[in-house]
Amino acid sequence: MIKTLVFNILLVITFEVFMFLNGQKKYRGYVTLKHYILTLKMPIYQKVLMMKILIVSFITVILNEFI
Repeated sequence: MIKTLVFNILLVITFEVFMFLNGQKKYRGYVTLKHYILTLKMPIYQKVLMMKILIVSFITVILNEFI
C-alpha cells in the first residue's frame, strides 16, 4: 500500500513538472525547474497538487478493488 501511494505521488508530481515545463510553447525555453520550485511555494498550488494526488490515489484504490 505504501509503495502504491509513493508511486502515485511521484507519478503526479512528474506529470505536473512535465506539463509545467512543456505546457506553453511561448515560454518553453525560459521556464526552468527553479520556476517550478517557486510555484510549489504557493499555497493554492499546493492544495491543487494535493487534490490531484488524492484523486489519483482514490482511482487506484477503486480500480484495485474491482480487478
